[in-house]
Amino acid sequence: VEVIGVHSAGKAIGAYKTRRIYFDYAIPGEVVDVFVAKRQKGYVKGIMDKIIQPSDKRISPFCEHFGNCGGCNWQHILYDEQLILKRTILQNALDKYAIITPPIPLPIVSPLQTYYRNKTEYAFVTDKDGNQIFGYHIAERPDYAMPIDECYLQAEPSRRIYNAAEQTAQDLNYSYYNYYNNTGELRSITIRTTTTNETAIIIGFAHCDKKRKEIFINELIKAAPGINSVYYTILDKPDIKYVDIPYHHFEGTATHLTEKMNELIFCISPKAFYQPNPLQAQNLYAQVLQYGNFRGTERVVDLYTGIGTIACYIASSVAEVTGIEGSADAINDANTNARINNITNANFITGDILETFTPAFLEKHGKIDTIILDPPRSGTLIEIKKTILAAIPSKIIYVSCNPVSLAFDLKQLCEGGYQVTAIQPFDMFPHTHHIETVVLLEKK
Repeated sequence: VEVIGVHSAGKAIGAYKTRRIYFDYAIPGEVVDVFVAKRQKGYVKGIMDKIIQPSDKRISPFCEHFGNCGGCNWQHILYDEQLILKRTILQNALDKYAIITPPIPLPIVSPLQTYYRNKTEYAFVTDKDGNQIFGYHIAERPDYAMPIDECYLQAEPSRRIYNAAEQTAQDLNYSYYNYYNNTGELRSITIRTTTTNETAIIIGFAHCDKKRKEIFINELIKAAPGINSVYYTILDKPDIKYVDIPYHHFEGTATHLTEKMNELIFCISPKAFYQPNPLQAQNLYAQVLQYGNFRGTERVVDLYTGIGTIACYIASSVAEVTGIEGSADAINDANTNARINNITNANFITGDILETFTPAFLEKHGKIDTIILDPPRSGTLIEIKKTILAAIPSKIIYVSCNPVSLAFDLKQLCEGGYQVTAIQPFDMFPHTHHIETVVLLEKK
């Protein structure tokens, strides 16, 4: 088949007669052999077997785990070409809903193309054959992990902690989690780092008594000096998720990490979201501020405010900013961040956006000049967009991590009397298909 394009999920699109075939690790313009792995109406999933005519944009992946661990799925593509393809994905999504925009520039280059992430998560797994494995979970395989000998996502001390965790578990004879019979002591470890050289770990225990928890944590801290903050969770059910469970602080360590952006300081608790590529996040927030073009008199609402990063970043340029977020823990961080940065014109509200940002909210708070939203990958809800339109702000600044949901949301906003006057994508995740976008909408 000839590769004719790229899908929003990062897969190559191959043309075969009247059918389209979707598969990984090919580049538009190539001709390849493909095995058909799955057929259904209108969709064929394939597995690339051989490259007949390679693209001149193809390079050798720099990581030995490429193609197996499931991450960094575009390492085989020249970085400059990755940026072009990401812009294509964004353009295709917007075209699907007939969203009119100014010409879309190439994504802003990530300041780091390797070791750019501030968070990784590893799993302790006992597989079907009883083997204990420590490494990355494989996509759609909760019962399996792949050992990692090298990783270019997170800088040290990440690898040092990874190796120390595995060695400690082996030395002390801890059992790994078995998905099939819900047994085992250790289940996961998350490593979070900051540009200020602070490190936190979150250990996921399954069935482990208090003494054994303390022994493992103390030995790991000894084996990997320099860990600032330690939390642990209890993951004792097969399908439990981090968002559903409490985090327990381990005594003697810090309760949060400290990140710095320009002159701002941000306290980050273990559950809190912070942009995974912190250096690129600074460029993204600067773009939000530029699109705002604030005069110092504006009243701004920041939806999905998280720990208040955007709200604090723009606070000195506006009269008042109100952040809304569903997570009480995140709002606690937001209030802390406003306080330690001496920000007095930022207010934060805990509440589900759908239930909090309502016509009653608009009636109570009065005129809003600018609305900023940075929703999850699924985008925002129809009723929330209705409230945004009812507020009649002069500007809407939309920060998106998913071109497909972005385009869908823009359709309703543009039909409601707004037009896209500026758009800028960012490469937040090099060597993957993911793309971040900041969009400015203004009243027609």
